Amino acid sequence: MRKRIGPARLALLLLLLIPVAYGLTLARSVVYGDPTEYTFVAHMLGIAHPPGYAFFTLLGKLFQTLVPIGEVAGRMHLLAATAATVAALFAGGTVREVSRTLFNPPVGAGTDGAPRPQPTPTTPMPWGTVAGIFAALTVAFGVNFWQHAIHANPHIVTAAFLAANLYCLTRWAAGGAADRRWLFAFAFAAGLGITHHPLTVMSFPAYAVFILLARPRILREGRTLLGLIACALLGLAVWLYFPLRSAMQPAFGPATMNTLSGFLDHVLARGLSESLPFFGAADIPARALVFWTILRLQYALPVIFLALLGLLWPAAERRLMPGAARHPVPAWKFALLYALAFLGNYAFVMSLRAQDIMAYLLGPLLIVGLLAGIGLYGLLTLTGARLRLPATAVAGLAAALFLLGPGLQLARNGPRVSLRHYTEAADYAAAVFDRFTSTGEGATLLNDWEHMTPLWYAQFVEERWPDAADVRPVLVSTAQPWLESVFATLPGGPVYLSNYRREIVDAGFRLRPAGPFYQVVEPGDKSLPDGLTLIEGESGAAVEIVAYDLPQRDVAAGEFVPLTLALRAPAGTADFYVPFIRVGDLSFEPTTDSHLTSPTWLPGEIIVERFDFALPHDLADGVYPVAVGLKNLSANTVGETFFPLGDLNVTGRATPPAYDFLLANFRQRVGLVSATARVGRERRAALWDEPLPARPGDTVHLLLQWQALARAEESYTVFVHLIDAGNAPLVALDYTPLGGSAPTHLWIPKWLPGQRLLDPYRMKLPDDLAPGTYYIEVGLYDMVGRRRLHMADDVGNTIGDRLILGAVVVD
Repeated sequence: MRKRIGPARLALLLLLLIPVAYGLTLARSVVYGDPTEYTFVAHMLGIAHPPGYAFFTLLGKLFQTLVPIGEVAGRMHLLAATAATVAALFAGGTVREVSRTLFNPPVGAGTDGAPRPQPTPTTPMPWGTVAGIFAALTVAFGVNFWQHAIHANPHIVTAAFLAANLYCLTRWAAGGAADRRWLFAFAFAAGLGITHHPLTVMSFPAYAVFILLARPRILREGRTLLGLIACALLGLAVWLYFPLRSAMQPAFGPATMNTLSGFLDHVLARGLSESLPFFGAADIPARALVFWTILRLQYALPVIFLALLGLLWPAAERRLMPGAARHPVPAWKFALLYALAFLGNYAFVMSLRAQDIMAYLLGPLLIVGLLAGIGLYGLLTLTGARLRLPATAVAGLAAALFLLGPGLQLARNGPRVSLRHYTEAADYAAAVFDRFTSTGEGATLLNDWEHMTPLWYAQFVEERWPDAADVRPVLVSTAQPWLESVFATLPGGPVYLSNYRREIVDAGFRLRPAGPFYQVVEPGDKSLPDGLTLIEGESGAAVEIVAYDLPQRDVAAGEFVPLTLALRAPAGTADFYVPFIRVGDLSFEPTTDSHLTSPTWLPGEIIVERFDFALPHDLADGVYPVAVGLKNLSANTVGETFFPLGDLNVTGRATPPAYDFLLANFRQRVGLVSATARVGRERRAALWDEPLPARPGDTVHLLLQWQALARAEESYTVFVHLIDAGNAPLVALDYTPLGGSAPTHLWIPKWLPGQRLLDPYRMKLPDDLAPGTYYIEVGLYDMVGRRRLHMADDVGNTIGDRLILGAVVVD
């Protein structure tokens, strides 16, 4: 006879899903940006950027030392997974503890106070445990929480501190507020959290209100107050790391934190925090819509419904369960704690115009999952008590909600969240060593912060660094921007950039692609770089295609195909020429955006540019010949001569997605699903034919709905412009999607295929705007290089790089 799995073992198995899922999707190598900084700073015991992350640094060093397997980067990612697991378990534990105070009938009594038989050990109804497991799994498998659980970042630890603080306070109050040990544990965790990140302070008002409500006489308990202060100071003692380490001149970090001014500047992020822009009161509705969008990415509607129940039911416990036992701390006080903690974090985070709002929202999203667990407990308890349903029926309801909540999240997010095979940052560092080692080129490689961090990891962790005789990596910062850095280093030898920089081209230089880098070349250079295949062009042509590189021959439908072309205008030209690419019957016409236009070419100089194109997502399997010619945009003619570049071997998808519902498909990465504009009571849905009426000074409320079609390899910026008939922009709104709340890529891909996001904008028309007809255009460009994303039609042909939503008539 097979032995049945008991409730305790089943609960353990369910909770083990969390670390198993994280372990299977965990990043294995370095990622770009801050996560890698935290990794090598912890390894070398340095000091990270403000606010310094003292606790995270020391904990990271401990984790890197105690975990004996894998790369150091992988161990730091494992720390994030551990912190996320702990946070989810604390959330579940909080639900289990608060269930002791909610809808709890006295022994042997029913809802009307009449005697009722106790459940026997063979028919247990541990709804508090069930609800706790539900909350833990719901929090853990929310897509934002999961994404931050599998790469090194301090924000998941910030969420863990919030969860720990709520658990300690709940455990203290659920026990009758008499056992001070959990209150002291809270004080220690609160102090420790401050040394980690100032965001932990946002919940302090909620904590203070709850402590006073749970134990009003605590202000007269001197010994308890002294204990709280002592425990908090013990946690704050971690801050001593900064002045002690700073005095030792760390290899990375400021050496001034052994002074009070230097210490406060760093831990308070002075200058950085004071310069953060904030949204105003007029943006509150739009920010609420943004939060709703992010919330819907995390949780299904049944979970959100349960969270509302978990917030509201404790206030009605006496009406719902008149015969329930009364706890010394009423359940509504616990609900108030969670609500105030949520509001404190929400009010601060959603007012920021920052690039990392998704990380800062981990705490509020965790509280929503916690409340959903409380809502589930109330639903199961009331269903059984008020409707007199048997335990098996209530268990069936619980199982259904598990499937609609964490079960659905696990199935939906698991296949697309994984960073297990993500190697972009490691590949960049490898490319630096492969490209420059033993060349003796004496080059300078200028890097932004993201690209510099994997090189620092190689230096401080792997103890390898390029020879200065080959290449010297340099970080470009606000102290010496890109153009100034080029002028400062170009006289010393070749200069390469980590990525395309529009400002360098605008200053008159040429940028030649060289693998993942761009070489800075002065105007008039007639040399042909190595690695390109020569093309015999037509003699006497106004513009010639000199050489090409098509390195990727085996591609999949929907992928980008990198193509580099070397072009020349022997005598110069006043006309605008662009390449015209044919792949089988498909045609691709790159825009002039972010490319050096042909009238600016000097006679005879070699211009090398990248003209990547994306294949249609539904392109069938097969071998497609590739050819390239030239189109004269000034004359709107395509040349008769096309040069064969070989074949592409395309592997299609078994079931390609249907994108015919999109208003626009930007580079096979982002689709515009819908767009609506409103002025007062007048409303238009794109693409509208009837102009939207407005007056000078009016505000146009625009709501865009995006869908992620594939993982983004760049952080895209949305542009929303009001233009006149001559395409001159009169009002320009350019920003990271959702007001900075949801970047498409920030160190890792953030938008995942299939996700939909609502993106609101407020466009105020100038008070002196002249009467006339204007147009609203939208599109995207990559944040660093400012290259616009081209649009493709249903069959893959390029059709521009912007979408005109419709006209606005100003009278």
